[in-house]
Amino acid sequence: MKYSIYQLDFYNGVRFGKGRLETTEMTFHADTLFAALFQEAIKLGKEKIFLDAVRNGVLRWSDAFPYKGRQLFLPKPMFQPPVKETQEQGNSIRKKQFKNMKYVPIEYIKAYMKGEYPEKHLEDCKEIGKEGVKTAVAVRGHEDPEPYRVSAFYFNEGNGLYLILGSSGEAAEILFDDLMESLSYSGLGGKKSAGLGRFEYVKKTVPDMLGKALRSGSEGASGHFGQSASGEYAVLMSTALPEEEKLKDVLTDASYSLLKRSGFVDSTTFDDQQMRKKDLYVLAAGSCMKHVFDGCMVEEKNGGRHPVYRYAYGLFLEVLTLLRKSMVCPASPFSC
Repeated sequence: MKYSIYQLDFYNGVRFGKGRLETTEMTFHADTLFAALFQEAIKLGKEKIFLDAVRNGVLRWSDAFPYKGRQLFLPKPMFQPPVKETQEQGNSIRKKQFKNMKYVPIEYIKAYMKGEYPEKHLEDCKEIGKEGVKTAVAVRGHEDPEPYRVSAFYFNEGNGLYLILGSSGEAAEILFDDLMESLSYSGLGGKKSAGLGRFEYVKKTVPDMLGKALRSGSEGASGHFGQSASGEYAVLMSTALPEEEKLKDVLTDASYSLLKRSGFVDSTTFDDQQMRKKDLYVLAAGSCMKHVFDGCMVEEKNGGRHPVYRYAYGLFLEVLTLLRKSMVCPASPFSC
């Protein structure tokens, strides 16, 4: 499978909501991208081709992660690194910062796994951008205007989000490019009518040290990375759900977190009114496990006129392979 990086630069702010207008997230998940791309595929009459490509394992992608200039961030592995008994690490403020950290710069992933993460980089993500709140007014019929507050995230210049795409064959890669091009004008996330979520993207080659450590479950869903050393774990890079028959093996000796995925069906033909999706619990990016899996496409109808498809396939980072690679250019991973 060929891997590429899609670097997204947003024109304005983004809104990836948690359900409340007053809160937002900085990044989006793999299933959010699938839902958005599927709507673009419908517009272009390519929904069956796109759905088949995903189901057949020729397209796989990660969640979106932040980048700062030329620096890539990875999801913090849910692995307890060895503790170094120093005065600084005994500081309760530092411990809280470490616990709340969500992403690790790629050049410091080895240091993190060894318990030697540099404390001066604990809050690097705060430099990526900031959350802002604006007041809007809803006017419904002849009722009095109702003001409400909407939260969005705004990236600092030169910063944004990136995702990793795995593709098998030129046709699948071209299809993904066509859908991403169409989506860049439509926008990602909420409040797109207000101009949020629109982006430009640049396609880049995955750094060699990263590319050799990536694999999708479809490339060998029975794969096994070992049973003892921490470096033998694989880090999940996308929100995903194991096949039911593999769930027990996947969770054995795993360190993981569950994430509830819900929201509304983004379709004008599903029902006469906007309907909510069923709650779905998936493994979060950053989960560490010794068994990789392909994942699944969850299909639900819930009384609507057509099925709703939900992406829950896995993309993994083989930590042992990554740690064996020489980090010769930590400040500029794109040029490795």
